[in-house]
Amino acid sequence: MELKYRVISRGAADGLVPFPLVYIDKKDVEACGLSYLEAFQKIAEVFKDDCAAADIIDTDAVTVSSDGIMGDAAVVAFCSIDHGKINKDFGFINVSEHPYYPEIVKDEPHMKQWSSEGFVGKRLYRGPNTEDRGFRNVHNENMTMTGRIANNNTGSEMMNLVEMTEVLVPCFGMNQIMKDGDLLVGVAGAEISVGIGMVVREKLGRIFNWSYGAGQTAHNSGEYAKTVKSDYPAIVAPKPVHAAHVLKALDAGLVVGKDLGCSPVNLAIAHAGGYEIALDNITDRAWVELESVGCKKEDFEKPSPKLSREEIIAKAEEILPGMPTGKLYKSSEIVEKKSIKL
Repeated sequence: MELKYRVISRGAADGLVPFPLVYIDKKDVEACGLSYLEAFQKIAEVFKDDCAAADIIDTDAVTVSSDGIMGDAAVVAFCSIDHGKINKDFGFINVSEHPYYPEIVKDEPHMKQWSSEGFVGKRLYRGPNTEDRGFRNVHNENMTMTGRIANNNTGSEMMNLVEMTEVLVPCFGMNQIMKDGDLLVGVAGAEISVGIGMVVREKLGRIFNWSYGAGQTAHNSGEYAKTVKSDYPAIVAPKPVHAAHVLKALDAGLVVGKDLGCSPVNLAIAHAGGYEIALDNITDRAWVELESVGCKKEDFEKPSPKLSREEIIAKAEEILPGMPTGKLYKSSEIVEKKSIKL
C-alpha cells in the first residue's frame, strides 16, 4: 500500500517557491487507513534533511476565501515539518467540519452560497474549532509551528521563520493543485496584500473570526497594508477561474461591501458587471487601503460597462488586479506526484 501526495519543491516556478509544500487528498489518507496525524508523520519521514508545510485536502468539500467567496476543496488538517519532526504540541491541527444551522445565512450572509448549485449539500470546513485547537489560545491566525516552519491561516500562508521567507497559496490555488489545473505563480503584489485584509465576519473562519465584517479592513494599517504581503510569492488560480468563483457569488445576490469583502478583485468584478456595490458601507479605513492601490471610490461610482459573465471571464486578465509578475504554469510543470510505501 502507498500513500500518494503532491509536492511543490523548493525552487519550483523558476525559483520562486522557498521551501517544499505538500498536499494530500483526504481520500488517499482514508484508503491507507491512517489518521491525519499518522499521514503527516509518514510525510515527515521524507523530509529528514529538509523542512515542509503540509495540508490534507477534502476535494469533495467547500470552504470560503477571506473575502467571502466559496470554493471547492477544503483543508481538513495541516502541519509543519522540520527535519523529519512534527512538534507534538504545536505542529499539527485538525479542522473539524463546520455544521449547518438554520440561522447561518442570517449570521453570515455570504453563506447563502452554500445553497448554490455545486455547493449545496457539501461538507464545509473553515478554521479549527476549540476542540481542534486544544490548549492553544484563540487568536486570529490558525497556525502550526515546528522548528523553522509555520503553516498559517489554516494552511494557506506558509513561512520559514529562520530564513524569513513566505509563500501564499489561497484556497482557489489549492483547488487547482488538487485537480491538476493551471496555476498562476508570481509575486503577490500590492492589490493582493490589501485584499487579504478585506474579510467577512465568520464563526470559526479560516483566518479571522467575528472581529471584522464586510466593508471593514482587518489589517487596519492604512497605506502600509499594500506592503504587508506584496513581495511574497503566491500560487493562485488563473484570473478567469477566480473571476468565475466571484461571479457565482454575485449571481447568488450577494453584495460587495455588505455581504462580501471589499477586496480589489471583488470590487473590480462587481463594477465590471454592473452588480450592486455597498460603497457607503465600506469604512474610511478600508478606503484608505483601497485607494493606496488605485481603487478609488469615485471610479466605482462611474457608470458600469455592464459586461456579461462571459465577457468578464474572457477579459479577466485586464479586469482583475494583482499578480503583476504572474506567470501561468501547467500543474505538471511545478507539482510532482509522489507516493510513500507503507
